[in-house]
Amino acid sequence: MATVMTQGWDLVAVATQTLLNELIEVAYNDNLFPSNVNTTISGITFDGSFGVPTTNLNPSQSSGTNSMASIEVPISGTLTSSGISHTIPPDSTLLIVSNLSYVSITLDGTSAVRLYLDLASQLATYTVSIQPPQGWVAMLNGIIQYYLQNLYTGGSYYLGTVNMEGVPAAVLPTGSVHFATQPNTSDASSNILAMVANTSTGSPGTLNFSGGPALLPSDQNAALYISNRCILNNMLLPVLATQLNTAASSFTVTGNSSTPYNVSLNTSVNLDGEYDPKLTSMNNYVNNSGQIQSDYGAVGYPISAFSSLIWINVSGHIYLTPTLSGQTISFDVDAPSGSGSAALSAGGWAIVGALIIATFGTLGACVAAVVAIVVPIVVTQLKFNISMSQVGANIGSASTSFNWPAATIAPLTSVTLPGDLILYVDPQV
Repeated sequence: MATVMTQGWDLVAVATQTLLNELIEVAYNDNLFPSNVNTTISGITFDGSFGVPTTNLNPSQSSGTNSMASIEVPISGTLTSSGISHTIPPDSTLLIVSNLSYVSITLDGTSAVRLYLDLASQLATYTVSIQPPQGWVAMLNGIIQYYLQNLYTGGSYYLGTVNMEGVPAAVLPTGSVHFATQPNTSDASSNILAMVANTSTGSPGTLNFSGGPALLPSDQNAALYISNRCILNNMLLPVLATQLNTAASSFTVTGNSSTPYNVSLNTSVNLDGEYDPKLTSMNNYVNNSGQIQSDYGAVGYPISAFSSLIWINVSGHIYLTPTLSGQTISFDVDAPSGSGSAALSAGGWAIVGALIIATFGTLGACVAAVVAIVVPIVVTQLKFNISMSQVGANIGSASTSFNWPAATIAPLTSVTLPGDLILYVDPQV
C-alpha cells in the first residue's frame, strides 16, 4: 500500500538538525545573532562575546513537547557589579530553550515564511553554565536574558526563510503554520524539524511525528512533502472534471490522514467519438510503484442504431509518473492499450446469428469475425478518448508541473511518490 507520512497535513517541509546548524552558523556570520555585547542594567555590566550557536531539536528541558527547540551558545567576557569584575571562565555556555514561531512576509513582492526561535516567549528558559559554579552566575543569567528578550531585535532569533515564489497555489500554506520535531534517539544530529500547513480541509493534522516512519533517509538533509490528498483531491480531480466535461461532484474522494486517498468516478460520462463511447468507471490512486494510477472502464457501440443489441466493453490503465528534468517537476503519462470484449444481448445474438450464420457457416465463426473486425476499431477509438494524454498535458501545464523556485539556493535532487509526493532538496549553505 502507498505510504502516507504527512499526518493529515498537505504541506510538510523537513530539515535535519545538522542542516539547521549549518544555516545557523551562516546566520551568525551574517550578524543575525550578536557576537559582541556591552550592556549595563541596574548598575551591572556585561562586556562579553557570544560564539556560534548550535541547536537541539529534542531538548530534555522541553518536557516532551514537539514544537520546542534549544540553542546553546559559548560565552566569554566579564561581569562587573559594585566595582568588582568577574571573568567568565572558558567553556562556559548559555542554553536557551523556547518555542519555534514564524512570520509571513513579502520580500521584493515574493511571499515567504521566516522561522524564529522565540527568545521572548513565556515558555523560554535561560541557563548559564559555568564550572566551577559561581555566586554571580544568577546576575549574569539575568542580564543576558534581559538583553536578548528586550534589547536585541525584538526578542527573536532568526533561523531561516522559506521562499514561496512559484509554488503552485494548491500547496501554498494557508491559515496557521505549525512546527513539530521528529527526534532520533540514536543520532541527535539527525533530529528533524518539520514545518506543516493545511490547505485542503481546513482541519489540522497531528503534530506527533515521533511514532511514524523517518521523514528523511540517512542520505538526505531536507525535503518538501505534498500530501497524497493534495495531489489527488486538489490537483488531479479538477483537471479530470474539466477534461471529462463533468462536475467534481461526479467523483467520490475517500481516504484520511493515514490511508491513501482515492478519487473514483461515480457516474457514466459520455465521450466524443464515432461509436458513442461512454466512460463507466475510473479509479485514481497512488500505486506501489510510485505512480498515480487510473483504472478505467468504458463501453462503445460499433453501430449506434443497434446499441441495444451489441456493444464493446473496454478496460485499461493510465499511469502518471513523477519525473525531475533539470529543476522542473512533471508527470510522464503512459497509457498502454486497453483490452476489449464484445457483448451481445439475447436479441442481438438471435438477430446477428440469423443474419450472418449463412455467410460464415457457424455462429462461432460469426462472433470471431465481430471480435476480429469490430473490437480493434472500438478499442482504438475508446483508447483515443480516454487515454488521458490531454489530461496529462493539462496536469503538466497546470498544478503538478512547475519549475522549482529555489533552484539556486536549494536545488532539487530527486522526486519520489511513495504515497505522498516527496521533493528532496539540497540547500546551499
